[in-house]
Amino acid sequence: MLKKTRLVFSGVVLLVLSLILSACSNQSSVPSKSQDSSGTNATVMKINVGYLPDLHGAAPIVIGDQKGYFKNAGLQVNPLKFLTGPQEFQAMASGNLDIAYIGPGAFPLVVQGQGKVLTVDSTNEGDVVWATKKSGIKTLSDLKGKNIAVTKGSSAEMILDLALKKVSLKPSDVNLVNMDVAGSVAAFVANKVDAVATWVPYTNEIEKQVGTDNIVKLANDATFEPDHVFPQMWVVRPSFLEKNPEAVNRFMKAWSQANDYRISHLDEAVQLTSKFTQVPEDSLKVQVKTTNWIESSKLNSNLTDGTIKKWLGNLENLFIETGKVKTYVDPDQYLAPAPMAQALKK
Repeated sequence: MLKKTRLVFSGVVLLVLSLILSACSNQSSVPSKSQDSSGTNATVMKINVGYLPDLHGAAPIVIGDQKGYFKNAGLQVNPLKFLTGPQEFQAMASGNLDIAYIGPGAFPLVVQGQGKVLTVDSTNEGDVVWATKKSGIKTLSDLKGKNIAVTKGSSAEMILDLALKKVSLKPSDVNLVNMDVAGSVAAFVANKVDAVATWVPYTNEIEKQVGTDNIVKLANDATFEPDHVFPQMWVVRPSFLEKNPEAVNRFMKAWSQANDYRISHLDEAVQLTSKFTQVPEDSLKVQVKTTNWIESSKLNSNLTDGTIKKWLGNLENLFIETGKVKTYVDPDQYLAPAPMAQALKK
């Protein structure tokens, strides 16, 4: 166990260093003119795009690059890695990030006006609340008074809030230990906490280190369906959208192509994403099974027929119930469907 724990903590250090290096590489981006490979003048627009190292956030970025979708759209994409949505919004606030992938846990920041939703990426069932068998926890009610590792502002915190509410517990009834996702995995593996709220692909690392027989599965996204749908989404910095609509249109065109390629070539998407993120393929494969993939044409229809508006409105109400959002905001205020519609024009 000691050897395994050291390996996990080494991984934590590497992840933290990677995040620091990614943050240091943030640079203000503006569309600029440059020369294309043929040497002729062409308008190449440079944008900073944030991703999380998984099959949702990273796959469209690496596919867009590898298959030439960004180049064909006249984009030079600078990919920046983050571990949580709130960190991405901090980079947006400083003007160092233009477009980003976020999970539903960071959605309250959209409602607060810090980003506009360009499209839903997919819907998710990969968030979990797990306990160690040694803790003696057998049901959600047993979480009262226990130490739970969670990443604030993540979709895992959202599921934990729902799980506690399900058994009439409040966050103050448990001891929440706020940690980054790598730290929460390490703490759970080392038995430093009684339970953890986390998400795929990090769940796979826990199962490998701890063993499924030593984990008590308390809740996941599916526990709360069909009352709740958990969409992941791509958001844009409002001021960037206002000043550079053409750059956003180009990104959505390339993203739509990459999204459809991902769906029809999931095995290849796993391989490319693993090489790009250094996340093991077996961990990413778990995400394939816990994701509802949606083709770009369907996403565009969902943007125009009110489906996504309904999803986000329901998600907003969920965060109002848990105190993360104070006042309901009409989704039309933070939805920006025009770039997606433009991208799919024949």
